[in-house]
Amino acid sequence: MIYKNNLNVFYIEMMKRKIRERCGVFGIISTNPNYSVAKMIYSGLIAIQHRGQLYSGMAIVNHKGELRNYKGRGLVSKVLNPKRLRLLSGNVGIGHVCYGKPNCLHEEDAQPYYFKISDLELALALNGAIINHDDLMITLKNLGRIIISGSDVELIAVLIETLFSQFNDMDECLKELIKMLEGAYSLLILTNNGHIYAIRDPTGCKPLCYGMLEINDMKFYIFSSESCSLDVLGAKLIDDVKPGEIIKIHPEKEIQKFFIKSNERVGVCHFEYVYFARPDSIIDGISVGETRFRLGMNLAKDDDLNISNAVVVPVPDSGRSAAMGYSWYSGIPYEEGLMKNRYIWQLKANPKEKLNPIKSVVNGKNIILVDDSILSGETMKDIIRMLREAGAKSIHVRISCPPIIKSCKLNDLFSNRDLLIAYQTKIQDYDHFNSLMQEYIEADSLKFQTIESLIDAIQLNENRICLYCLREFCFVDEKIER
Repeated sequence: MIYKNNLNVFYIEMMKRKIRERCGVFGIISTNPNYSVAKMIYSGLIAIQHRGQLYSGMAIVNHKGELRNYKGRGLVSKVLNPKRLRLLSGNVGIGHVCYGKPNCLHEEDAQPYYFKISDLELALALNGAIINHDDLMITLKNLGRIIISGSDVELIAVLIETLFSQFNDMDECLKELIKMLEGAYSLLILTNNGHIYAIRDPTGCKPLCYGMLEINDMKFYIFSSESCSLDVLGAKLIDDVKPGEIIKIHPEKEIQKFFIKSNERVGVCHFEYVYFARPDSIIDGISVGETRFRLGMNLAKDDDLNISNAVVVPVPDSGRSAAMGYSWYSGIPYEEGLMKNRYIWQLKANPKEKLNPIKSVVNGKNIILVDDSILSGETMKDIIRMLREAGAKSIHVRISCPPIIKSCKLNDLFSNRDLLIAYQTKIQDYDHFNSLMQEYIEADSLKFQTIESLIDAIQLNENRICLYCLREFCFVDEKIER
């Protein structure tokens, strides 16, 4: 059994090491060699800014084969300002937004990552994690390769350089690269000869889609972590890059596709639908917003709560669609009871800086508070305190995701199990865990989504969703790697 003093120790550790998700990638090609795509990359990155606010960057190639790369610390609007965009002219380019680590202070930690192989210049934009990183590092060092930062993107760059010396052909080099890398990643590669390569790992855990836009006699081919970037530009979504697929594109050539391999079990991370992605995105053919609405409906279907003078209040923004679904199915009114400060980003802010209760909505009401997940529990605890101070009569927490009970090697957000309160409780009985969590966050009641209801809401076959971090209450499994 866990006691409150254990949870206090957990909270101190959590504050030392922030939990995080990282990155979004975007790429575009114009068939008009004189058209500059810099502003379009800017708009595409703004659309996926939620995937990372620490670093931003852009690499661009013009029809003369000149590759320019610029990146820095800060939001897209700060790093890629109008003055900078004027210097980044070309019809082919990629961009990147990154959460990264809070203690990374240098511009070299940003992407796209630039490197050169003989006369060939390349830029890489990566979203993901390579789990056989250490083994590949040893292999490369044994071959005399020099690795400076040890980041995943630098590792991939050095691997490409090493493989290119063997194959002298980028297509064959990247086919071999996919066979060597283990992990979850979406990768865009830009070359100074005008090619973009879009690669999605064989598990399909990280999203990557592509689309097309036609303006007069010009065509634009677009790649992005999320389809909302395509919508912003008015482009049509064509498809998702398939797990284990390479798509090669050039302004003057036909699209080429290479299917290398896929794992026996493939699946996008369920948390893309629950939290990571924007609700107006479509991932693997499924609407994120509609999924979250169904998650809320399923919470209400399974709920036996019977209270009067109640309102359904979301934790903005990712709890909003689920709260609407809960309200629609239950018939309990939906109200915006928490105001979000949109000018404070998650990396720096505490809940009191980000959220403020609307007293006229919550005062004297029984609040059904809907959020996407509970990871450490501290944010929810602070929100409940704020609502009580604003006069809420009672607070009943409903969570659209099941408890995260395992660490995940493929996802930064869950890679450190010391930051997951459901793991730290070491409780094998769900009812006991739920009761303990309810007491810890100081809620009047607490319910999580079931795994079965989560699968039902996503509406993909179970084999196409990664649910590893949710499976079984095997808290004592010491074989799981951080």
